[in-house]
Amino acid sequence: MGSLIVRGRYFWNGSSPKAAENVAMLIEHGKVKAIGDMDSLCGMAPEADRLENDSWLIAPAFVDAHDHGRGITPSSMGVPDDALEVWLQDLNKLAPIPHRIACYYDGVRMAASGVGTVLHSHNPNSFSNMKEELVAAAEGYRAAGLRSILCPLFIDQNKRIYYDRNRFIADLPEPLRTSFAAGIRDRIMSMEEYLSLIEETRDALQELIQQGWTELQLHPNGGQWCSDESLLQMRDYALAHGMHVHLHLLETQYQAEYARRTWGKSFIAHYQDIGFLGPWVSFAHAVWLSEEDMALIQRSGAVLVNNASSNLRLRSGVFDLKRAEALDLTAGIGMDGCTLDDDQDYLREMRVAWLNNRHPGVNGTVDPRYVWQMAACKGARVAATPLSEGVLQVGHNGDFVCINMDAVAFPYADPNIDPLALTLQRGTRRCVDFTFVNGEQTWGQGPCWQQKEEEAASRIRDVLLTLRSKDPGIRDNGQLLSRVRDFYTQEGFKGF
Repeated sequence: MGSLIVRGRYFWNGSSPKAAENVAMLIEHGKVKAIGDMDSLCGMAPEADRLENDSWLIAPAFVDAHDHGRGITPSSMGVPDDALEVWLQDLNKLAPIPHRIACYYDGVRMAASGVGTVLHSHNPNSFSNMKEELVAAAEGYRAAGLRSILCPLFIDQNKRIYYDRNRFIADLPEPLRTSFAAGIRDRIMSMEEYLSLIEETRDALQELIQQGWTELQLHPNGGQWCSDESLLQMRDYALAHGMHVHLHLLETQYQAEYARRTWGKSFIAHYQDIGFLGPWVSFAHAVWLSEEDMALIQRSGAVLVNNASSNLRLRSGVFDLKRAEALDLTAGIGMDGCTLDDDQDYLREMRVAWLNNRHPGVNGTVDPRYVWQMAACKGARVAATPLSEGVLQVGHNGDFVCINMDAVAFPYADPNIDPLALTLQRGTRRCVDFTFVNGEQTWGQGPCWQQKEEEAASRIRDVLLTLRSKDPGIRDNGQLLSRVRDFYTQEGFKGF
């Protein structure tokens, strides 16, 4: 790995209030060696390769702080967008795409939109083969040039229905009642087996971990799906091993109601009471937080992840971005494999997060700089180890994106507009000229890079055609979906 000097018109280091102009950066051995003017850096490293363009905004590579590595979205496999509680019942239509292929395709598209690190919430094709699947996922992301945070799923309660499940099952007609009950297995593995899986996977990924390409986190799937006992065991293990815990939380109003019925208080208040809340945990979605919850989050140092497009598509609600900004919470942005156009376009996802704000009116504006920090230095806090710190500073990783401001401004924009604000308003993946991770180019403009994405797309298409020839994924779930909808709207949760 040689030396590289890169310079654009604008340079944003990931945390500063605004972008600087005409700043160059020297990368050596995957790290930022120096930042300064072009002539000085050329004097320091006269043999370094040079990459410069007067139209670029150079910024830290983005952090996709919550995703699933599906490759192809459920809507492309006969699972239309719907409320989460209904949508989950329909996922038996999905084809079991090999994780290396799915994560490679997702990773290539992420790199094309400036992403350098992804947190991967693992949906196993087979729980018994989860270690092998996780290794394959890490290898897929690495081949695409992404760092990955791997989160193997754990669940031990309330599968399929959150609350009063026995009554729901009893009200089902036969044969639906028997088939639904037969599909429930809450405790797929014990905590001892799960922690053994973590250790075996860590051993299998040791080389990628040591090289800074991947890390493991503990992953209780969601608050309603994991017992307090399991959460606290995960917390203790994480703290003892320098790890973090990541889970879905308060994605829907029905999950918030589950907490109220179970403990008479919110998830966050309960987690504070039992000692689970702290800087070692991150929560994806976090839509249904009260102001008191957000104050507890601020004091605890826990991390939030806004999945704006997914929250729209699955009818979940709107993340309180204005309140998060007011409290300067540590929060990231995750595409969740459910971007509006199924395209894994991170720049567009930033815009959706920015504009889809719960607070209307004259006091509802969120500073673009906060959203950029969510994409960079704040979002990077989901990692337990410094895979990427989301900043471009001396000694930090050489993970950066070069955004073509001429493409952002086309056909016209006043030259005095803040480049961060303009890119947030208009940027898409077509504006990304280069992405570098660890000083290695992972995306660029030109036929060879387009061919890379086309080949990845062809490969996953061919795999799906083969899988669908054996199982077309046609399932008649209509009666069950109707019953679930009725349960949450008319019977079990009348408050909504």
